[in-house]
Amino acid sequence: MTARHVVILANGQLPDPQRARRHIQAADQLICADAGAVHAITLEVTPDVVVGDLDSLSPAHYATLKAAGVRFEVHPQLKDKTDLELALQLAVAEGATEVDLLGTQGGRLDQALGNVLLLARPEWATVRVRILEGDQTAWVLRDGQACTIAATVGDTLSLLPLTLQVHGVTLSGVRWPLRDRTLYLGDTLTLSNVLTQPSARIEVGTGILLIVHQGSTCSVDFCQK
Repeated sequence: MTARHVVILANGQLPDPQRARRHIQAADQLICADAGAVHAITLEVTPDVVVGDLDSLSPAHYATLKAAGVRFEVHPQLKDKTDLELALQLAVAEGATEVDLLGTQGGRLDQALGNVLLLARPEWATVRVRILEGDQTAWVLRDGQACTIAATVGDTLSLLPLTLQVHGVTLSGVRWPLRDRTLYLGDTLTLSNVLTQPSARIEVGTGILLIVHQGSTCSVDFCQK
């Protein structure tokens, strides 16, 4: 059966383990990127697949997962992609339509930024990929896309351009709305906006826009403009 909603568990921090477990239990499939499988063992959930070079997974953990019937997709240590990218690539190749990434942020700035920028890759433009980090949710909108966010008044909402320019940005339901605005790479104008309504709408004309919501709940409905 094709897994539509996939959670990928990486080896970064899990600020809220209980919330992470709830996300995993609501998904159709759990893929672990290398030592993300250690998080799975700690959370007492069983991965469907472990992907990576396994350089961060101990023999004892490997044996535990193997005995549980977990599938392994093993790659060489000398490779051109991170374990998380390989896991995401596998999820999309096997038919995922929604992918949530957990444990993507840790102590290394380069890894953290690289994991966020995975959201902008063109290969999975038709897949709804999100980063879930505690009470923060991040995703991207691309050319001609729009979304409605159901959340809580007072929540923080930030927009960050990932292309040189993002044209036609319209934002409503917030303290500082936008109408057909052009945003430029490196702009901080649209950081730390605040929801003034229980729902907000974002539209993009052209370009790639990173959205980060911070709050206890966040439901996103994607559509075309």
